[in-house]
Amino acid sequence: MKPEEVIPGLRALIVKDLVERHGFSKKEAAEILGITPPAVTLYLQGKRAGDMAKLLRRRGALKLVKEFTDHVVERGGKISMPALYDLAFSAITLIEDKTIMGKEEKSVIDLRKDEAQRLLQLLRERFEIEQKSAEEFMRIASRLRNQALRMLIRMIARDCVKHADIMMLLMSAIESGGEMKIDLPDIELLDKLLSEEKSFHIYGLDEIRRLLPHKIFVLLIDCIADDEKKHERILKTLVNYARISEKREKGS
Repeated sequence: MKPEEVIPGLRALIVKDLVERHGFSKKEAAEILGITPPAVTLYLQGKRAGDMAKLLRRRGALKLVKEFTDHVVERGGKISMPALYDLAFSAITLIEDKTIMGKEEKSVIDLRKDEAQRLLQLLRERFEIEQKSAEEFMRIASRLRNQALRMLIRMIARDCVKHADIMMLLMSAIESGGEMKIDLPDIELLDKLLSEEKSFHIYGLDEIRRLLPHKIFVLLIDCIADDEKKHERILKTLVNYARISEKREKGS
């Protein structure tokens, strides 16, 4: 199943949750999702993506949607397509009842009370900074007429939102204390992804960068190159982590 098949059903559930549980008007829900008010009406009446919405409910995706909309409402702003795709992949996992994880490892958060309090304070401060920065960059981007420059500033804003999400996740983990479960990815799958990520670099961006007529366009390409390096670093770290865990398990 593809995300494009699931997203309309997710939109239907999100619209219903925003209007009925959070009290948004149809116009407000439309703005958050980037759709028209008539489309919101069709989703609410079950005349658009009704069958997919029912399937998602049966498979337990409603909890995912409620957590998603709670986060959107708390953070404010609009729902981006990358966020919808991320939600769609989680929903597809529920529908197809498949997992790509190898095994589960249990870890215990071990912090003294004073350390935990200090860490939470720092995380909250950083969370607030990132949220404020995201709002400010979005405000700046909305006033720019040049599309390339607007995209660059929006990228910074989206990174700030992502950073705020990370801070929130870390706060939740620290506040929970005690035992934490970690899904360890399958090493073979990660190796495959890492190999593919490296192969992408073969088709480098140097020629594109050389031919582009403006430095602003080059800066956009540089952002892609930086992301590719980051993806490779993340995958390498996950592979190493999974291998160390596997060795530790065999040695015990």
